Amino acid sequence: MRKALLWFVFCTTVLSAKLNTSDYLMDGITEVFTSSQNLTLLGTAAVSIFALRNYDDDIQRYSQKHGLMSNTLSHQLDLYGGRWAYPALLGLAVLKSGTRDEKMDRLLFSSSAIGVTMMTTIVIKKAAGRLRPNGENRRSFPSGHTSGSFAVAAVVDELYGEKAGVPAYLIAGLVGVHRIHDNEHWLTDVIAGAALGTIVGRGFAAVYRAASNDDSSKLVPERDIRPIMVRLVIPIH
Repeated sequence: MRKALLWFVFCTTVLSAKLNTSDYLMDGITEVFTSSQNLTLLGTAAVSIFALRNYDDDIQRYSQKHGLMSNTLSHQLDLYGGRWAYPALLGLAVLKSGTRDEKMDRLLFSSSAIGVTMMTTIVIKKAAGRLRPNGENRRSFPSGHTSGSFAVAAVVDELYGEKAGVPAYLIAGLVGVHRIHDNEHWLTDVIAGAALGTIVGRGFAAVYRAASNDDSSKLVPERDIRPIMVRLVIPIH
């Protein structure tokens, strides 16, 4: 997943300009896995995966025989979920009106949510080692296109409200359907990816919202601080 490496390099570049980089990341990750809504969503996803795992083969055979969408639409969704949704999200964060610090905070929020989603997806893929339905490799669970698309939807929903968030979630859902249609993922891979992207996006949204509403807690301190550089080396096979 080269896009994960490139995105996280950008993410850490943005974070290097912040004093409380580690605190922000830890607060976001803590919120991801302690929020009652996120825990409920995780539990629901786990139950769904357990209940539907025996139907993965049947659904895959049906999708390959009958198709779930046109190949043209599937190709466009592949480009969205695997490439241009992420720079587009950056553009949305910057183009929204506000001060320079507010734009930087939105970039920090967006980059953190997508970066953590992608890195978590990679770790789980390596740990699970599930074979893709097309037999290409053992990086099937969870779906990275789906997790990234749902994280983008959660960020868009936080920054622009339901009018933009609902369509973003619908597109993310279609990305998941496309991954089944293209024989890249099982249904349960897509469910796991959707849940992962949503809880990470919502977790960091809560931290971003709290920081934005707390005038006494600035993400960018007024005094001069030496930037903290964070470097991650990720092996890409």
